[in-house]
Amino acid sequence: MTLSEAADDRRELVDRYFARVPGAEERNRIWLYAGGGAAVVVLGVLITVAGPWLLGIVVIALGGAGLVRGLPLYEAYRDACEAALPKPRDVIIDKIRDHELAKVRRRAMERLDLTVEDLELAPADWDPLAEPGAGSVPREPLVVTGPVPTSRATVGGDGVWRFSRYAVLALCPTDYHLALYRCVIDLRVAGLFQEETHEYHYADVVAVLTAIRDGGTLPVNGAGGRFEKVLLHEFQLVVASGDRSRIVFGISDERHPDRQVKLPPSSIDDVVRAVRTMLRDKKAPEISG
Repeated sequence: MTLSEAADDRRELVDRYFARVPGAEERNRIWLYAGGGAAVVVLGVLITVAGPWLLGIVVIALGGAGLVRGLPLYEAYRDACEAALPKPRDVIIDKIRDHELAKVRRRAMERLDLTVEDLELAPADWDPLAEPGAGSVPREPLVVTGPVPTSRATVGGDGVWRFSRYAVLALCPTDYHLALYRCVIDLRVAGLFQEETHEYHYADVVAVLTAIRDGGTLPVNGAGGRFEKVLLHEFQLVVASGDRSRIVFGISDERHPDRQVKLPPSSIDDVVRAVRTMLRDKKAPEISG
């Protein structure tokens, strides 16, 4: 398979996964116009044969109008089903996402001109007692990822919401500064978009927090129906200049707090804990002997 063919297959998989499957409302409209129109045509023919042919012709014309209206509805329904079915498995979409996140980690190191030896922080969930060769600490950027809420979204068979585009923030703590790499990944297209890099002295980082902001008019639907007021839960890293690096890691309904969008795991708690620990260690005053 050529690279072009692989890219085409990937686009088709992602497009099919996020394409909407027509619902009962569309099917009912087809039956109303096409099925009902056909029934009215048959009735008109019977009326014409039975006697009042003029009335029969009028009835046939009405039924024909229904058929004419129903045919394009059926064609649109058929095309939508062909575009959306069969759905790729959730695990396939997750593998595409994981593949892109691995690229982000490598790209972050390249753009920030760092090596693994420069990093001072192991993954927050690494357990040296559970890993073979405990003396070798695996070092890689800490990654926070969250959906771009305005991108296409669908709910998988496991109840998890998946989005076609994700914002990614890679944090690279070194001995002397905190380097950040930010980008957007698009599951449909291989590539990293909207790339940014930032580098801060630890003294300039004033807050690492989770916050909530208004999600505006985002069209979010949950198990209980459409969210009345959407709230976006964000990870934020704030520096002295007022700049904020932020990533959405949760979506909920303000008026119904128990209704939340189930997203792929983001390890947000581990990342926040790890970065706060690093900042405390780096910003703590030295104790003279």
